Amino acid sequence: MKQCKIFTGILVLFAILIQSCKVTKDYARPELNLPLAFDTAASSDSVRTVPGFETFFKNKELAQLLDTVMRNNPDMKVAAAHVLAAQAISKSVKLNYLPDLNLQINSGVQRLSQNSMTGTFVNNLLFEDYTVAGNLSWEIDFWGKLKRQREEALANYLSQGEVQRAIKVQLIAQTAMAYYNLISLDEQLGIAYQVQQVMDSTLSILTTQFEVGEVNSLAVKQSEAQLAETRALIPEIKASIKAQENALHTLAGSYPGGILRSGALDEHAFDNNVHTGVPSDLLANRPDVRQAELMLKAANARVGIAKADFYPALNITAQGGLNAIKSSNWFMLPASLFGNVAAGLTQPVFNRRKIKSAHEQAVQMREAAVHGFRKSVIGAVEEVSTAMTTIEQVQLQSQEVVKRKTAMNEAIADAQVLYIHGEANYLEVLAVQQGYFQAKLAHTAVKLKEINAYITLYKSLGGN
Repeated sequence: MKQCKIFTGILVLFAILIQSCKVTKDYARPELNLPLAFDTAASSDSVRTVPGFETFFKNKELAQLLDTVMRNNPDMKVAAAHVLAAQAISKSVKLNYLPDLNLQINSGVQRLSQNSMTGTFVNNLLFEDYTVAGNLSWEIDFWGKLKRQREEALANYLSQGEVQRAIKVQLIAQTAMAYYNLISLDEQLGIAYQVQQVMDSTLSILTTQFEVGEVNSLAVKQSEAQLAETRALIPEIKASIKAQENALHTLAGSYPGGILRSGALDEHAFDNNVHTGVPSDLLANRPDVRQAELMLKAANARVGIAKADFYPALNITAQGGLNAIKSSNWFMLPASLFGNVAAGLTQPVFNRRKIKSAHEQAVQMREAAVHGFRKSVIGAVEEVSTAMTTIEQVQLQSQEVVKRKTAMNEAIADAQVLYIHGEANYLEVLAVQQGYFQAKLAHTAVKLKEINAYITLYKSLGGN
């Protein structure tokens, strides 16, 4: 008979364990229908990894600046603190399958009133109680609830790591763009000074010719106006340089100051041989995509936790230790020993729809997380495709800008010679000077645009 009861109990336990497999479901990635390649002629599937910023950026000063930003940026420090906080929670939840054990020490004295109901029947009105006991409570996880809690905590911890990596990639791109914009401003300032010298020379020639009556005052005034317009740009560029330097110091978590920099936009200061791989690579490389999927995993775990609340909860409690009514007998063994064990099964019956509403909410939040994950993947593919197309078109634009710059370099060299020999009038000279200025600025702008396009591609691929 006893063996039959044990066998029946084992069958019941086995049936419960089988049922527990059906209560909660493991995470499965939703269908994404990713394209096989990016929608651009420059697509390549030869390389799957993105180089680190130490490898990608060749400029020594920029590499040092990026290293400083990574170490001192306030946003990075905040993200690191959030990662450690999530890690602490994960460590705690990881052990939730173990019982809770607490040590309790109590001592007390009670004096009854002699006129109370109890006091009238006892001779001794003073009662003492001394206890040292260990308390144990243990929730048996039949339905996978504790497992899903661990999954949720792990997903939240890993997602905070991806948030930190996303901030890192954003800071790398932001710092690099600001650094090259600073170099671009330096070049614009140099161009302004160079053109100012040319215009000064032209104004000097026109002034001399006006004094001898070869040109009228209109030519001199137009040349002066053109020179003043160029000079007015110099303070504006200098102010922009200072503002950009201050912005870079802010990114580096320091107060305003100068920024060490070297090189020119024409130099290959970074690795522009970036391979895009295939769209599916973004699932592993992009921190925002990985974070969105981890949030989906956490949402899926919360559905399992909410569903497990519909089923009975089995809790085992135990207490054991020493108890005595006199302090002198407190640690007398074995007379002061005591202990008790209890097991309880709690089945929710009516709780004003709280469990059902919580489950429905978890299901809808999981559905929202699915859409959020798909949105992040679509956005990632779009960013890479756009960046690659931008690089292609900027390179074509750069070819024409270089032709324009070359032509204006030749024109500015010939303009004053032709004017002195009477083969060009002063309006043509002023027009050439203005065109030369605009061509130089356009060349600087298109080089900066190309650099920013490569940095954007590096960022859109997930950086490193």
